[in-house]
Amino acid sequence: MKLRDVMKLSELSGFRLIAGEGGLDREVNACEIIDFEFADGIEFSREEMFYGNSIGLTSLMFARYDTSMILDAVKQLDSMGVACLSYKPIFFKELPEEVLAYSETNNFPIYEITDDAFFEDIVLAVKKEAGLDMTEKEVEEAFEKVLKDSISDNECARLMHMVLPKSGEYLQAVCFEGISEAETVSDPFDRDHMVRYSRRLSLDPRYSDRVTFVRFRQGGLVFMTRKDTDGGDMDVLLKDAATATGLPMEEAVTGMSEIVGGDDFCKAVREAFWAMQAASLNGSRIMKYRDMGVYRLIAPQMSSETLVKSAKNFLGPLLGTENEDLRTLLVTAKEYVTSGFDLNKTAEKLFCHKNTVRYRVRRIHELLGGSLDEENFRESLALSARVLLLEGTLRKI
Repeated sequence: MKLRDVMKLSELSGFRLIAGEGGLDREVNACEIIDFEFADGIEFSREEMFYGNSIGLTSLMFARYDTSMILDAVKQLDSMGVACLSYKPIFFKELPEEVLAYSETNNFPIYEITDDAFFEDIVLAVKKEAGLDMTEKEVEEAFEKVLKDSISDNECARLMHMVLPKSGEYLQAVCFEGISEAETVSDPFDRDHMVRYSRRLSLDPRYSDRVTFVRFRQGGLVFMTRKDTDGGDMDVLLKDAATATGLPMEEAVTGMSEIVGGDDFCKAVREAFWAMQAASLNGSRIMKYRDMGVYRLIAPQMSSETLVKSAKNFLGPLLGTENEDLRTLLVTAKEYVTSGFDLNKTAEKLFCHKNTVRYRVRRIHELLGGSLDEENFRESLALSARVLLLEGTLRKI
């Protein structure tokens, strides 16, 4: 989207170009407020402060005691690929000649905002026009597509823009889901609570640039960033941010991704989600992706419909039936796999004799793979059951 086209928005009708007309074909995909970034003592990089080809909005308050700071700011913004600078004439009615001269020479557009439009309204209007703004429903639907590995590059970029912290090149994702089953207890992860936690986080300068909370399904996602790969997982940052905002992570089952680069955002989301599922299977409160054991071998393929469909086909004779005998065999198959094919352990879980389990396993073998030898039957049963345990079907029985 070209700058000249963005300036046709009604919300930007009060923008008057005062210099840099040669730069009106610059690309725009964001709009951001700039007021403290150029204050004395603050050092930053483009990745830390801006999303990309932004329209920069400012009152120039940072330069009210030193007009030379305006030229320095304009040069830095230009070098970082910011599309233009737009200022309200609150502290400066006119800009220094050297700033206008730089603008003209380098085709860096500068606008004066001549009306009383609110910066926030301008930001939202540009984001909407650029297709970067998303509703809560759209965000949740986008995360579902991430899990299925079916999200487009454009939609993924929009999602990242909406949910990622502003600073830091390296990312760790956390997925959590509430574990309380008491119907009388207020859900600490419902929309109202999550909005409250997110608002507190945004107002806390210790975490607002490095941590974000997003509601998802019956829990949510946390995204944490940092500038380098040094150090281990960001457990401490997660705990501190949750404590500061009141997010009750102790009431949730949690999965944590590996630390990845920003380009692996979707991978991090999937890792965190499947680690959470594995934690639930193992009866753990928290699971890291690297510690998932055999489920780590399955997780990368869980977005494939073929894998889940194959597992359901193998267990098909036992699935989707109200026949009590077949349902008993399905439960037995599940416990047999999770007990490591140990008849005694399976019998203890099912409160029956191991000979009963032995008989049921023989029946399962006959129904599911009568032509398979014992070793191949066990391998097929183990893989199919674990896929559907991770996917959720077998956890519901």
